[in-house]
Amino acid sequence: MAQHEDNSNDQDTWDYTNLALSWQVDAGGNPYKRQRNPGLLADHPEEYGGGPHGGYHGHYHDDAYGPPTPHYEGHRMVVMVYGLDPIKMNCDRVFNVFCLYGNVEGVKFMKSKPGACMVEMGDGYAVDRAITHLNNNFMFGQRLSVFKVFSDPRNNRFSSLEQAAKNRIQQPSNVLHFFNAPPEVSEQNLFEICDELGLKKPSSVKVFSGKSERSSSGLPKWESKSHALKTLGLLNHSQMKNPNGPYPYTIPIHLCFSTAQHAS
Repeated sequence: MAQHEDNSNDQDTWDYTNLALSWQVDAGGNPYKRQRNPGLLADHPEEYGGGPHGGYHGHYHDDAYGPPTPHYEGHRMVVMVYGLDPIKMNCDRVFNVFCLYGNVEGVKFMKSKPGACMVEMGDGYAVDRAITHLNNNFMFGQRLSVFKVFSDPRNNRFSSLEQAAKNRIQQPSNVLHFFNAPPEVSEQNLFEICDELGLKKPSSVKVFSGKSERSSSGLPKWESKSHALKTLGLLNHSQMKNPNGPYPYTIPIHLCFSTAQHAS
């Protein structure tokens, strides 16, 4: 649904980037692909660890540790909105609300679900700001439900048969397997991250000497499955500083449960 492409402008669907049908050609020469312009406000909501005092300020990661960085190119940044008054609200009035939190590129009402619409924002930060500030607020006596549509497949692990075959489905355990971490990552770095996030430190950490110089992997172990599960929820896909890597000098760490019985 988030990949729907409808460039018509009417009371149910309005493309705010299609003014006067003025299309831009992207760098690859595709005349039908719009160039995405990031919003002027690039700050991340404080609830998500952004701003000048947000993120992780540890020994290794400095202030570049934080939530997954929104990806601007090639994927649509869409939020679903429920609870709108189907009579009083239209595309322009939805735009009037969401434009306060970032660039709005399109609004589409769902004909099968009165009071529901999709709003395409200009970037991932705008999506987070809209959700943070609008979700659960009341408008015309109805509670708004605003949530993200995960149209970016980068972190999905079952997008193809080849990807799915690499996954091991198993029950939660007290040992996690981290991979794609910066090559210089150490046990102390993981301790500092856990302190910053308010998580219990692992009782032991085994860092593998990686086959690739571009990343590292390892097995941190906790005293209970619950502590490992909390860490998985807060840390998985988070950006870690990678000063010796390519631009943008961060790398997303990946986590999964491990079949290993111990990490020492």
